[in-house]
Amino acid sequence: MNTKLMGMIAEYLRNLIAKQVDDHGLVLWFDPEGHYAKVASDLAIPNTTVARYDGSFFALRHQIEPLLQGIEPPRLVVYIPRDRSRTHSAMIEAETAGVIMQPGQQPPSRNTRLSIVARNALKQSKQWTEEDAEQVAKDIEAGKYQSLDEIEQIVVRRGEATGVLQLLFGTGDPVEVALKFLSDSSPDAGIQDKYALPELTQLMNAKFGIGTMNDETVEPYRTRLARHLLTTDLAATLAGELPAQLSAVPRATTSVAVEACVHLAKTWRNRRDLQQSYAHHAERVAKELNLVANEFKPDQITQVETFLEIESALQRGVESLLSQSVTDELLQLARQRQSSFWSELMPEVQAHWALIAVSGQLLSEADRIESEIKSAKNAKTIFETYTAGEQPWCLLDTQHRHLERRFHNFDFDDRHEGLHQLVAKARNRYTQIGGALAEQFLRQFQEAGYQIPGALRQTEIYGHKVRSKLHDGKTAYVCVDALRYEMARELAQTISTEFEDLNIEAAIGAVPTITAIGMAALLPDAEASAIISTREDKLALVINDAVVKERKDRVSLLKTNAGLPVFEAKLEELLPRPRKKVREGIHEAGLILVTSQEIDQLCEGDNVALARRHMDEILYELRRALRVLSELGVQHFIITADHGHLFGEELESDMKIEAPGGETIYLNRRVWLGRGGTSAPSFLRARLADFGLESDLEIAVPWNFAGFKVRSGARAYFHGGMSPQELIIPVITLRARKVEPAALTSEIAWELIPGSRKISTRFFSVQIKGSSMSLFELVPPKIRVEIRAKAESLSTPVSASHGFEEGTGDVQLRKAETEPNVIEPNTVTMMIAPQSTQKHVTVHLLDAASGTELLRLEKIEMAIAI
Repeated sequence: MNTKLMGMIAEYLRNLIAKQVDDHGLVLWFDPEGHYAKVASDLAIPNTTVARYDGSFFALRHQIEPLLQGIEPPRLVVYIPRDRSRTHSAMIEAETAGVIMQPGQQPPSRNTRLSIVARNALKQSKQWTEEDAEQVAKDIEAGKYQSLDEIEQIVVRRGEATGVLQLLFGTGDPVEVALKFLSDSSPDAGIQDKYALPELTQLMNAKFGIGTMNDETVEPYRTRLARHLLTTDLAATLAGELPAQLSAVPRATTSVAVEACVHLAKTWRNRRDLQQSYAHHAERVAKELNLVANEFKPDQITQVETFLEIESALQRGVESLLSQSVTDELLQLARQRQSSFWSELMPEVQAHWALIAVSGQLLSEADRIESEIKSAKNAKTIFETYTAGEQPWCLLDTQHRHLERRFHNFDFDDRHEGLHQLVAKARNRYTQIGGALAEQFLRQFQEAGYQIPGALRQTEIYGHKVRSKLHDGKTAYVCVDALRYEMARELAQTISTEFEDLNIEAAIGAVPTITAIGMAALLPDAEASAIISTREDKLALVINDAVVKERKDRVSLLKTNAGLPVFEAKLEELLPRPRKKVREGIHEAGLILVTSQEIDQLCEGDNVALARRHMDEILYELRRALRVLSELGVQHFIITADHGHLFGEELESDMKIEAPGGETIYLNRRVWLGRGGTSAPSFLRARLADFGLESDLEIAVPWNFAGFKVRSGARAYFHGGMSPQELIIPVITLRARKVEPAALTSEIAWELIPGSRKISTRFFSVQIKGSSMSLFELVPPKIRVEIRAKAESLSTPVSASHGFEEGTGDVQLRKAETEPNVIEPNTVTMMIAPQSTQKHVTVHLLDAASGTELLRLEKIEMAIAI
């Protein structure tokens, strides 16, 4: 039998019989109503004899007797179009040796009742729902269909368009016909010329329950079909009833048609080539339905993706709920919706959800720490809980940093009042809980005599962490100005797979926590001989009688005391690739000093918004610099900082306090150094010598996030005080990993699909797809997407469907759940720099680990109206 010419039900039955033959050898197939006569006449199973009753049991037994002489049952099918009870046991020997298939037989796999076989066959088909299949079975039992041929014809007629529609649309599949009709008007002329609209409406009605023609022409019918599909999809995915204003709108009523409409709407949205047509129809239908005038509760619409208006309503609802109380369910919903249809289609929607999610996460962290801090009884406990474990308290600062970056990268308008309120609450909670944490730590630090037992001090870092590496191989000492502990923690997480023996440790910084003191405290012999100096009215450390005031002094002292050749470079000199002079210097040196002042330089300026947007880029640049150094032969790395920082709200008048006055040697928002003056409940005052540095000065710092009144100074970015954010600094140690062959990403066939043909807003998205071309297991890489003009990057990654790293903007791809050799599509959204004026740009897909370009899109038009 040619199975390609068999009907769906006949093929299913043939497979049932073949399975019984494989399992038992001999099958007696009784067909009392003769439903399967044609199937039996054409039946062919490999290596199997098919014997058919032709009116004589004697002849049939004679035919099969030679096959029954062996010890094992033969591969034999005996078809008997008779009721078994009326054969008078004529085939008893064969029945004993084999199994029986007949209507009503048990187990179900041997039951050949036509209604049962048809139902089970249809259930296996993707074109038939379970309810459809059950209805066909009921119709068979009711006598509506008399033969297998009739049922097979119904299957064909229901599932496919015929004749002129196949000619016009190139397919008989009603789903594909509908999608092409909805998204493409090119067949319209043919539909009119060939009078095919009645046949089209019949096909659509049979599949989607839209009803027959209403004296329509092609375009009005397309409009009605789109409205019918989208309204049905909304009603089906909405939890509860439609609002009264929408309840009378025509839509599918039978469960079969509703399921078909929902499937079509989902397919329409998921087809990247059809998404713009979906959005066009959805916008029109939403206006026709006046959706903006209807109110939806968030729990009603969590499963709805039909209309942008519903997506916006869900965003407003989640914002409101998070402002009242944070739950894991709301946070998970905000994260999940970053890969919704509208987020994939419209980058600003994805960015909106990302800002909601990080606001909620910050509120969640604040609630957690507020509860946990009550049990912190001493400074050591706070120090350890702030820095260690899976959920350290420094995550409060991480989430706040992410919030501020996303906030300043977002284009707000009048529609975002709820988002503004949510962000405002998250900021207030950060100030409240962060300030409480700072005050509790500082008071207990004071009680402990400004000592944290077992904690590394900043002045010990060189002697304990750097010196021991110098004779084990080329070493890089990376000193990053203002690299807060939580930022270093995030950096360590992003580079953990690229380096070996990675460890991050917290240290207590030297006070005051300013660059001149902190950077000098990282030098050789600072542990034993550091003295605070105020020569020439400028704070400095004196180490081995050398006054260390600025960078050149620090470099000179390090070269004098390192005991081997030292090469010093600024971070920017390593990127994107170091010049020949720098490469040669690194090659000849045993110790490479790398310094960075990017954070201080960026944040101490007046442009707070610019600093917020670009602050996290330092983590990406550090990662690139470590990779460059590793490629140039550096084996050991020590990464640390001079001090941390606060970067919160601009200080209001009630957060500004009076400084002690007296003989003021140094004063900024967060620290006073001097002699005499006053004390006050609003700040801590102590002898500077109590902190391990020789000096006759006194120091005063605010207990919480407050700041001293100064004539001029930064508005939101501060350091100098003793909050955990300023005082606790990171020490990362790691070792270069042997470079592995970069062949994995080259064995992936990549695809970049832009969200639009040109860049017309500050947000632009691309979808990344990939499939393995190798026989080996697919290992999805971490990637980065950049928009460039003449090799200069113009973009900042802001979000992705999944796998987005807040600290670096890299995206960890993952396998598709059902296809292990395919990368799950991921839409990445980027923000374009406001000053960009280029007419054409390129989009680059990069391997995040190696920087290798995987694919690029050329000549993307840019026409941003700013």
